[in-house]
Amino acid sequence: MTVARADRPAGRTPRVRVSGTVRRLRASGPAGLPMLQAELGGGADRITVIWLGRTRIAGIEPGRALAVEGMLSQQRGRKIMYNPRYDLGESRRPA
Repeated sequence: MTVARADRPAGRTPRVRVSGTVRRLRASGPAGLPMLQAELGGGADRITVIWLGRTRIAGIEPGRALAVEGMLSQQRGRKIMYNPRYDLGESRRPA
């Protein structure tokens, strides 16, 4: 997994760009609220990416290379990014 810092305007929280492989995907949130949750990377480098208000994004699936850009937060020891911009890479799933 690759993490890079994006440019940031003075006085704002830095945006980061993270790229890795989607390991897991979940399409629902608490109380059935629409939410798509993807896990990038693994181990200590694992990042949870959450898109609120969506249960599916075409092309985002386990095994897919994905780059996301946004503000990284930490909750209960987990790295989380909400509603990031994203770029799809090539799928690593067998055809």
